[in-house]
Amino acid sequence: MTGRLRAALSPLRMNPVPLMVAALPLRMNSIRLVAAALPLLLAFLLLSLLLVAGCAETGQDASPDAQQAAQTPTMSAAPELAELAPPPASPSHEPVYLTSETTASMNLPFSDAVRVGHLLFLSGQIGNIPGTTDLAPGGIQGEARQTMENIRTVLEANGSSMDLVIKATVMLADIAEWPAFNEVYVTYFPGDKPARSAFAGSGLAFGARCEVEVIATVGE
Repeated sequence: MTGRLRAALSPLRMNPVPLMVAALPLRMNSIRLVAAALPLLLAFLLLSLLLVAGCAETGQDASPDAQQAAQTPTMSAAPELAELAPPPASPSHEPVYLTSETTASMNLPFSDAVRVGHLLFLSGQIGNIPGTTDLAPGGIQGEARQTMENIRTVLEANGSSMDLVIKATVMLADIAEWPAFNEVYVTYFPGDKPARSAFAGSGLAFGARCEVEVIATVGE
């Protein structure tokens, strides 16, 4: 049996061309199948690319409201109120020199007051009749009362008042008159009293018995 099989196969060993020729139709069929399937494969790939591109575009454009909502920060009621009522600007710290026409007409070497931010610094006031160098009659108490009225006038002319005074400095020609001065002084501060310093000094302007300077707060 083995000898017969070898005898049958020996011609093929010597000449493989018949086998190759016999297999050729199978190879041609395979090529035809691949060629027929190639357009379908390309069409599938193209369709896949179009679907991916369409999904990406839809994700960008299909919901602009959602995108706007995502980009718009959430605002509470408090910021809205803040926009309606912005905080006041900080006051300037540049000094503002304030002089009334009366003081300017007397050619005195000082301003009535200087404002820096929310503070008002007054020059010392004595008990002179406004617009003159004449002292009010009545001794220490008459001058003390006129002094405090002059202070009130300057404060109110520049946006402040007696109840906004935070510091006072009192100069007396005779410290023995301190009790009499205080009787008048306290009537101008019935509530909280400002901080105060007091001392005796000789030679006050125009022979005055007292001189008072104050610092007060001032609004916007």
